[in-house]
Amino acid sequence: MPDTALYDVGEVMSPSAGRLSQLPEMQSCPKLDRSLLRDQAADTLRTFISTGRIPEGTRLTEREVSQLLGISRMPAREALQVLEAEGLIIRRAHGRHVIVLDEASVRSLHEVRWTLERLAAERAAANRTPAHCAELYARLDDLGAAIAAGDPARCTRCDLAIHRAIWRQAANPYLLSVLESLLGVIYVLAERVKVYGRGDSDVYLEQHRTLISLIAAGDAAGAGAAVAAQLQRALQASLRTFRVSDVAEAPPHGGAPSG
Repeated sequence: MPDTALYDVGEVMSPSAGRLSQLPEMQSCPKLDRSLLRDQAADTLRTFISTGRIPEGTRLTEREVSQLLGISRMPAREALQVLEAEGLIIRRAHGRHVIVLDEASVRSLHEVRWTLERLAAERAAANRTPAHCAELYARLDDLGAAIAAGDPARCTRCDLAIHRAIWRQAANPYLLSVLESLLGVIYVLAERVKVYGRGDSDVYLEQHRTLISLIAAGDAAGAGAAVAAQLQRALQASLRTFRVSDVAEAPPHGGAPSG
């Protein structure tokens, strides 16, 4: 029976195998995409906020978010940073808090959206290409499928995907940056309307179809007027979710959308 031997680690392991980073065969190991975890966490928090499960004004810490979602603090921090960049979370002296929306803030948001999205639609029409048009019609098909499925949250995502495609196609990085900074608030308001409102899905889909058709036709003025009218209806719907009775019929500054 052979003797039992105790081996010194240094005798068994090669010095070059002492560190994982030094293993040549591991250099091509596929990396995990941490951004997917960040985006999933941000999507979950948006939904919780828009449906009221996380009330407005709630303080959000990395530790509590990581515990809530069962993730580490790094993706929790990154998710909070995403929502902060979108304007859904604001930083105060005592940390990050969910924004508090009221009638004045909703009107202020739509005043900015009405001006910038009209410009974006006009520029997208002027810059249209076959690839741009194909993307918009593909996003429209997605919206139609979401409506047919009766999925309000999916409808919101598809709705915003159309608008974000238009923002990108305007080809103005400064315009895109400002609009993207409003994305979180826009999402919450759109979700509130779908959850608490009584919109007509056929009219809702047709509004987007008309807008995209005008952009594809290169009708800048028509596209601008169409998105302005769409946003005016969105303002009225948003205010109704706050039980506001004095809904303004005129766009910001008293102007009226043409067409």
